[in-house]
Amino acid sequence: MKNPNIPLKDKTTIFNSCILQCLTYGAQTWALTNKQSRSLRVCKNRMERSVLNIKLRDKIKLTNIRSKTKVEDVTYTVKKLKWNWVGHMVRSKKKKWTKDLTVWCPRDGKRRKGRPKIRWEDDTKKVAGITMAKKRRKQENMENPRGGLCRRASG
Repeated sequence: MKNPNIPLKDKTTIFNSCILQCLTYGAQTWALTNKQSRSLRVCKNRMERSVLNIKLRDKIKLTNIRSKTKVEDVTYTVKKLKWNWVGHMVRSKKKKWTKDLTVWCPRDGKRRKGRPKIRWEDDTKKVAGITMAKKRRKQENMENPRGGLCRRASG
């Protein structure tokens, strides 16, 4: 990636298809905090500088670097992956443990004083404004001809 003989377009393709995928592996299930988001951005920015052989002391702005490389934004990629996962879980007809685990809210134990830890569903609520359970109920009501008043017979 640091080889100056490799065209920038090829480096960008490799970065988007390999490095960004490794950096965001498992991001569908992350409850991303601002600190973690910042760490991902810093890591990506350092890698971009390394690809272009730019040192920090050169004082080239990130906007200029980004306009040259045209690499996808990490936080956007994480949000896109998360929304793909939400859509997959909402559309799923089967009762899967992944869905149960994702919306699980622990009832026992105490949380710290002050600001509680962010959960995966809290993060999706912030973006969507509607919980996944409400989306699932809406979908079930649309599929049920009786308006969701009684459950469908399985079989």
